Formats: sequence, structure tokens, C-alpha cells
Amino acid sequence: MQFVRDARRRAVLRQLSSPMTIPRREGFLVLPPGAFAEMPAIVADARAALALYDQAAPPAGKNRKRFLLNVLDTKTLTEESAVVRFAMREDVLAAVSRYLGVVPFLGTISVFHSDTVDAAPTSSQLHHCDGDDVTQIKVFIYCSDVDERSGPLTVLSAANSDRVRRSTAYQYRQRLTDQQVNDILGAGREVPILGPAGTAVFVDTSRCFHFGSRVAADAPPRLVTMIQYQTPYSFMLPTSAQASLPFRRFLRDGLSPVQQLVLGA
Repeated sequence: MQFVRDARRRAVLRQLSSPMTIPRREGFLVLPPGAFAEMPAIVADARAALALYDQAAPPAGKNRKRFLLNVLDTKTLTEESAVVRFAMREDVLAAVSRYLGVVPFLGTISVFHSDTVDAAPTSSQLHHCDGDDVTQIKVFIYCSDVDERSGPLTVLSAANSDRVRRSTAYQYRQRLTDQQVNDILGAGREVPILGPAGTAVFVDTSRCFHFGSRVAADAPPRLVTMIQYQTPYSFMLPTSAQASLPFRRFLRDGLSPVQQLVLGA
């Protein structure tokens, strides 16, 4: 029944075009800092959020990992915030919608700070696929320079990820070690995403195995802004999700049809 109710989302999808394409076989797309005008302001805003972060009173949310702290209070965001303007760009929404096959919801915006933790990799530091849905897009915007020692987001292509899932009878949210993945694919098949602040990575984190935040002891902390786009069929969304979406407050006259749908119209 929900598929039928989402006919408007699919009708709007047919009208969308974008110069960007997220390739299905790869499941991810990396774009350089100059690709979007909003990048410098997003980087500056993330650094400001980190400076204001109070570890004794962290923002609401599920991320409480020692190596991955959300330092953004989303109540401080407005429709003029650079990250919101980026998340609502028509070309971004078109690329994400065309990849997903439906106009999604804007689900989450976070700013993650990753520092060195003296412990073996665990949780999202290990290979995993997100279990929110069978497909979704997260956009990661580097707000610090990221090299091999900075704990880069590291992904397997969707095609290689499918091989791993089939070989391991994978259950979503399960964690796999590097050795388990290498035993199936051979070494060196993962892709570490490196780049200066402002680099943007579009990733289907449900179809692509990925990990990050393995910050080396002598490396500076990593700072990343994350935007999540979820399909209406996400397992994590209630039936009445549109009424409770976190950025529905930005709905107003004058928005395009795809922008209205993403916010929950």
C-alpha cells in the first residue's frame, strides 16, 4: 500500500535530472572540494560546532562511541545553514533520488569527531553494512584533511560487497574483520577515501561494506559532516514518518516539489 501512496514521489522522480550519477555497480561517488559552493561554509560550521561541543551535555542521538562523537546540535540548524542548503540542492536531490529509484526523506545531519582510541577496532571501525534499509545514501563531507592515518572512510564497491554478503551469509549490522573480507576478495580491494577538507563522498552504506575512524596515535582527529537520505521504506521509519521528520520545520511555500517531498510534504 505504501508503494501506491508514494506515486507522487515516483512521478517527481521522472522529472529529475542531474549532472552527477552515483554508479550502481560501485555504490559510491567521490567529488573534490570545488564541486559545491557550500563546502567552505560547511567545513567552517563543523569546526564551530566542535568548538562549542560540551562533552558533559552531548547532543541527542544514538552515537555514543568513544571514537565517533556527534558534536552537532541539530536544533541550531536553520534553512540558511550551509549544510541544509547543500542537502536541499536540486542537483544533489536528483542524483540521490535517481540512484534510490524514489524521492527519499532527509533523515539525519550530524558532525562526527573521531580521535585516537587505544583499543582494537570495534563496531563501525570494522567492515559492516548499515541495516536501516536495503539501500540508502549517506553523504560524508570531510571537514578536516584526511590521509591514510586519519581514519578515512573506507568502502568496498557494491559489487564486491555483494560477494562478501553471499559468501558469509551476512546479517545486517554484523561486523567483519579485515581478514574475513580479504579471505573472500583478496587483499587491497577496499577503497580508502582520502582528500582535503571539502571532499564529498556519496555512499550507499546499506549496499557497500565500509568502516572508518581508525585514527592513528600520531594523527590529528578527523571531522566529518554526514547527511542521510532514507527511502520511505526504511525499516527504521514508522508508518507516519513524514509527520515526524526532523527537518520538516523547513517546509514553506516556494520550495520545489522534490524539496518539499524530501522534507516530508
